[in-house]
Amino acid sequence: MTRRDFAGALGLSAAASSFSGCGPAELKGDPEGRKVICLGLDGMDPKIIQALMDQGRAPNFKRLAEMGAFKPLGTTMPALSPVAWSSFITGMNPGGHGVPDFIARDPYTYMPFFSFVETRDIDRSITLGDYEIPLSGGETNNLRAGKPFWAYLTEAGIPATVIKIPTNFPVDETATRAVSGMGTPDLTDSFGLFTYYTSDPQEEVENLSGGELVRVRVRNGKVDAEFLGPENTVDTSSPGRSKKPFTIHVDPTEPVVRVDVDGQKHVIQEGEYSDWIKLRFELIPYVASVAGIARIYVKQVHPHLQVYVTPINIDPEDQAAPVTFPTELGGEIAREIGPFWTKGLPTDTKAFSVGIFNDGDYVTQAELVLQDRLNLFRYEWDRFQRQSSGLFYFYVSSTDQDTHMLWRNMDKTHPMHDASDVRYSGYIHHLYEEMDKLVGQVLPAVDEKTLLVVCSDHGFAQFGRNFHLNTWLRDNGYLTLKDEAKSKEKTNIADVDWNNTLAYGIGFNGLYLNMAGREEQGIVGADKAPELVQRISRELEAVLDDETGRPPVHHVFDRSEVYSGDYTPDMPEMLVGYTPGFRCSDTSLLGETGQSIVDVNPYPWAGDHSMSRDLVPGSLFVSRTVQKADPEILDLPVTILEFFGMTKPAQMVGKSIFKA
Repeated sequence: MTRRDFAGALGLSAAASSFSGCGPAELKGDPEGRKVICLGLDGMDPKIIQALMDQGRAPNFKRLAEMGAFKPLGTTMPALSPVAWSSFITGMNPGGHGVPDFIARDPYTYMPFFSFVETRDIDRSITLGDYEIPLSGGETNNLRAGKPFWAYLTEAGIPATVIKIPTNFPVDETATRAVSGMGTPDLTDSFGLFTYYTSDPQEEVENLSGGELVRVRVRNGKVDAEFLGPENTVDTSSPGRSKKPFTIHVDPTEPVVRVDVDGQKHVIQEGEYSDWIKLRFELIPYVASVAGIARIYVKQVHPHLQVYVTPINIDPEDQAAPVTFPTELGGEIAREIGPFWTKGLPTDTKAFSVGIFNDGDYVTQAELVLQDRLNLFRYEWDRFQRQSSGLFYFYVSSTDQDTHMLWRNMDKTHPMHDASDVRYSGYIHHLYEEMDKLVGQVLPAVDEKTLLVVCSDHGFAQFGRNFHLNTWLRDNGYLTLKDEAKSKEKTNIADVDWNNTLAYGIGFNGLYLNMAGREEQGIVGADKAPELVQRISRELEAVLDDETGRPPVHHVFDRSEVYSGDYTPDMPEMLVGYTPGFRCSDTSLLGETGQSIVDVNPYPWAGDHSMSRDLVPGSLFVSRTVQKADPEILDLPVTILEFFGMTKPAQMVGKSIFKA
């Protein structure tokens, strides 16, 4: 994915502010006074919530189930958040909305890129002395196709509040009020780039990704350091990252520091976070700058200083890119509840995976993120209750991110359970109990004109062992390396001999044929493709893990089973549905090969859902009786629109869950 230069795109803030004048001309509301409340609890697993209801630990979920229904919710293939929520938003399967995975590939270069956000570089500029002033370009586009279901509501004059729904960056202008969600980058235009400062010269961080390590020295009780901002391509006399200096004063005996930046003074205890710190990175002195916000976590003060800084979030009050609609909504919310996480996936799973965080550090941040999201909920919910009608959608990411990272703590069968901190073995259940309280806040609003839907995009399962798909393809003759790369322990896309490669994996579940006429160096003809799909699928499903004796692959889906629509020819020919316990390795999803086909997953990211879709369904709670025997996420936008008395749009493939 090309990195858009926030710092260089001076027109972004102005462009973002122009959105505030758009939107529905008149919102009269629903004449019948109907409301739909939808809570999107990412990754909420039906087995876990059922167990908690049985134990009496989720009374509000139980009450809602008794009021209407609780059922597993069929998900997409792959069972991945951007894919499933895109289907919820549009009512289309991936062949229609065009989002196949987190990661897709360019068929001309074979290079992977993020599948639902596209960045376009600056294409016109003028030079004034040492400054390169952009005139156009530097745009970010949402690659999800299809009309959001809430747009049909606002066109009918029915207000729609859509808070944090995934794949909604840049924030869609068709809602009445919206805050962007998954896919929203930080100020550096990454999906989360933290900074870690350490004074320990012996401290090593292996395989650091998603962050930057900065070594500092404590001199006379203080450290002079810099926040690292976005690339500054405006000032050609000093290229590189924009920076903001700050000073850390270290107490000589107590575990406490004071951070000074731009006249702000923040006293932070060891093991605690600062409040949000407002930062402004200058691009052209006194002329142009961009704003961000960050929090500082003091991991250790003595004997060595260890300080973590969150990714620099886009400031909702001074937006470098559009994260709310209308733009002034960001300032409205911040004035009421304070600054808040705008980065799409706020909890820093990367810092945990590379060892900057231990289990306790991660949970400390996870609780901050949860409270941040609940504060946002309370503000928007209080406002929505004063409306006479409309849609209220609110999304929580914690139920997904924290389950990914703390599964091994609760799962004694996970191969890395003994390496986890068992003090947090109940955290996932605690999180579900917090969601039960959330449901309890909205339940009193349910009446004959108000529908409550609580749903998740998928469930969860153990991820204890890696399956290296591209290594398997190589070892079985479907992927061929260049002669000079065959002795390498690890290879990447550039090492593949495409003139002799039949198939390759990109993404968590995608398995592409190297098709002639589609891929730049494709060799598989259309007449050969069906037999090749059948053969690869059959052989993958027959693989057994030598260590466990279990099959890593449960089922390989032919795309014709699950996709329809204009984007289908660009999609992977096969979708690999893994068995719970297994998942595609992080390296293989980017097209790499290694030595092993199956090995242990040693990282904290120990729960997952990129398995066969029938094995990781989502959860559905509804305040009315559900007639459809096997509801799917594709049915929900149809159901919501029909509740408001609207006919099913032609693009949607589902049906109302209130019809048999």
